Amino acid sequence: MIPDDLRVHVVEVADELFYTHGVHTVTMHRIRDEAGVPLKRLYQMFPSKDLLLAACLDRRDQVARSAIGQRVGSIEDPVAKILGPFDFLDDWFRQPGFHGCVFAGAFGEVGAAAPIVVKAVQTHKLALRALLTELVEEAGIRDPVAVGAQLAVLFDGAMALATFSGDADAALHARKAAQAVLAAEL
Repeated sequence: MIPDDLRVHVVEVADELFYTHGVHTVTMHRIRDEAGVPLKRLYQMFPSKDLLLAACLDRRDQVARSAIGQRVGSIEDPVAKILGPFDFLDDWFRQPGFHGCVFAGAFGEVGAAAPIVVKAVQTHKLALRALLTELVEEAGIRDPVAVGAQLAVLFDGAMALATFSGDADAALHARKAAQAVLAAEL
């Protein structure tokens, strides 16, 4: 039986390595060395690098959704609440350790060759879209599914711009566009 805290430790170490250095450059041997676990034990926990990467993405998904949830949970105004995820992105893009969207990076490096990774990426993106749709619905905006989808495009577009061009203002631009979308619907 593998202790949960050891599994959590390995995922945290691998997540940081993948995020900082990329999936392809990080080997299971390096993860073993950094995590301080025998290679045999590492492969008992995660029989493949793809399974470990998927566990890292699941962790990132939980952390990101929790942080966004906390951010919007403290906002009273329904429209400001909808814009909260864009403010979250703006703060994140300006952090010194920002290396871009881990989901875009993982998908770009592994792609369709690893269905479990594709599923983790899609789960995250669909959950963010559902959150935006839920916020729009709570604000009483008609056609929340369409507006939520539009906001998800803006959210992911900001993420892509910040990731691939280094534009730290991408979230501010997306927020302004989101305000225009909401103004047209209110």
